[in-house]
Amino acid sequence: MNTGLNLFAEALVFVHGKGAESEAAKHAQICERLGDMETAETWRQLQGAVRSLKRPDCMSLRAA
Repeated sequence: MNTGLNLFAEALVFVHGKGAESEAAKHAQICERLGDMETAETWRQLQGAVRSLKRPDCMSLRAA
């Protein structure tokens, strides 16, 4: 996965906590409404990166 995306996902979680995934989804929807599908896709990828940070197996890998 893209390291820059991971860093941004971690920052989003730091700022928004449990609401980070929905924040990314909100931004994706805004971009889609504005017709900016490329940026919307980036926000969707970010949403997935935030989701993957919440998985228990990822947390154990990060601690290693």
